[in-house]
Amino acid sequence: MFQLGVAVGRHAYWKPFLAHLLGFDSQLVKGHYEKEVELARKEETAQVIRNELGGSSVEDISKIDGLLLLKVNDAEKKKKLLDAFDFRAQDKDKTKELVDGIDQRISWLNNRRYSLNQNKKKIETSLGDDQILFNPDEAQRLFLEAGVFFAGQIKKDFQQLISFNRALSEERRQYLLEERDEIDAELKEVNAELTLLGRKRSEMLSFLSSTDVFAKYKLVADELVTLRADITSFERQRASMHRLQTLRAEIRALTEECGHLQSAIEADVERQNSDKGSRFSAIRVYFSEVVEDVIDHKALLSVSPNREGHLEFKAEILDEAGNATSADMGHTYRKLLCIAFDLAVLRAHLGEKFPRFVYHDGVFESLDNRKKENLLAVIRQYADLGLQPIITLIDSDLPPRALDDPVFAPEEIVVTLHDEGDQGRLFKMPSW
Repeated sequence: MFQLGVAVGRHAYWKPFLAHLLGFDSQLVKGHYEKEVELARKEETAQVIRNELGGSSVEDISKIDGLLLLKVNDAEKKKKLLDAFDFRAQDKDKTKELVDGIDQRISWLNNRRYSLNQNKKKIETSLGDDQILFNPDEAQRLFLEAGVFFAGQIKKDFQQLISFNRALSEERRQYLLEERDEIDAELKEVNAELTLLGRKRSEMLSFLSSTDVFAKYKLVADELVTLRADITSFERQRASMHRLQTLRAEIRALTEECGHLQSAIEADVERQNSDKGSRFSAIRVYFSEVVEDVIDHKALLSVSPNREGHLEFKAEILDEAGNATSADMGHTYRKLLCIAFDLAVLRAHLGEKFPRFVYHDGVFESLDNRKKENLLAVIRQYADLGLQPIITLIDSDLPPRALDDPVFAPEEIVVTLHDEGDQGRLFKMPSW
């Protein structure tokens, strides 16, 4: 009833305007929608930055700053080496890194690989030995030959024991298989790291044993290029993280502002609903009066905020007990509600600079004759108040009257349209 089907759009386009017509603070409603749009835009930008960072968060800023500082220091040292063309310090650092870092790590990984292989061998042995060699049938034959009583019972007990052991063995086998898979995965990682460290160790030994100064210069220059690339990457990440941190602060502020606006909207709605002298209260009374004068049922116009703080507008026809009915769901009564709403809004704004006319097409369609007469009386009543209701209808929709009692006086009819020539057209001119 409040939004034309041909004008479907975002609620932010029409709800603030409708709230203003009904006497609510439209600036609060408009501001709330604007803040929500801004909040959604900033959240979208923040998500884009998070995706670009590949899962890094603002908590990593300190780590990035620390890594960046170390990279910058390393780059400055290597630049000084290149400028001085003296690689003694570089040789010393390479030796220390080789002994303290790489060799120790290789030694630890080799020990770990040996331990894993031993455990894997034990598991495979256990999996191969998991057999039950006892044969109940052979035992029964031996008992019979020896003349032992209750041999059948003994065979049954042994079969149950074997079944029980097999169940335990199957569960143990599953655990052993899972443990072997974990060992295989860790061995794969250890072997890969050993290969990488071996290659790096070889490069360092080659560097230390080389007497070609230019080869060392080229190697240090390549390392400096890599460091600078890392520095550029870390600086970009740091800038993105600072931007994300700023966005989070803005999002928190906008969320808080939306909360304040929602509270203000709820307070305004409560104030306008409870104030009998408010414009909204007047529109509600006029709206119900029009509907009751036409169909002898009261109607209720209500406005309330939903959980998001957005206004929800509702118009309902009430029964004698004051409960909402489904009558307003029909096309005829929905049209009547629209007419009543338009007239009520215009009447509530009579003392202000506001449009004084309203146009409705087919006002009498589908109404019974008594309701047509009631609606016509309401329209004439509003015309007497100083408004200008404009209606269009076809003659078959007119309520029946005697020939000497026309529905409309000649001065009430602005134009009569027909198909008997150009004079029956709206603009008195031929079609093209």
